[in-house]
Amino acid sequence: MRANKLKSTLALLRGLQPRVRLALAGVGALFLAILFATCGACRRSPDQPPAAAGSASAQPSATTSGARLRVAASAAGVIDPMMWSHARKGDVESLQTLAVHEGASGLVEAAEVDASLRPIAIRAMAYAEGWAQTPYLARRAAEADDDEARLALDSVHELAARRRTNVDVEDVEELAEGCGLLIALGKDGDKPRWRRVHAIRALRMMPCPKPEDIPSDLDAK
Repeated sequence: MRANKLKSTLALLRGLQPRVRLALAGVGALFLAILFATCGACRRSPDQPPAAAGSASAQPSATTSGARLRVAASAAGVIDPMMWSHARKGDVESLQTLAVHEGASGLVEAAEVDASLRPIAIRAMAYAEGWAQTPYLARRAAEADDDEARLALDSVHELAARRRTNVDVEDVEELAEGCGLLIALGKDGDKPRWRRVHAIRALRMMPCPKPEDIPSDLDAK
């Protein structure tokens, strides 16, 4: 019976992604370290005085240990893969959760270093605050293959149509850069017409610093 349970557990671990296995191993190691430290305090000799309150060697409480484990789990990436996995399905709530957790810069970084996460990151960028992701989306809209370019333009449209917030002003430079790249795409006659049209549609909804530069030679209405 116990052998069968062990085989099932090993099979489950083999099915996990490498990042998840490493993260679980890291959290397990931290848990054992905290457990041994706590047990060491329990084995203190009766004649040995307890550590003074507030000292660095004071025994951690159960609440403190639990908090440390949660922080370590998050830092080790145990929670992140779960969020990315849920967001892979494409539902808005999961994408919004991922966007809030990673932020625009985190999504851009993930898209740049891991091609398998790029489609998810691009979708989630539509729900990240500010305009910091706009230059990246504009570049993918111009340079990526058709499928990825459509995802990028869809996210730009979502950003352009959203309600303005007070954090938008923090990304003035990124907004200007993104507008410039989209304007260049809209003017590029060598690019497919649908890319240019979608870029212009988004530009007409965005608070670009130079709206007079938006091309008008295409019917983007």
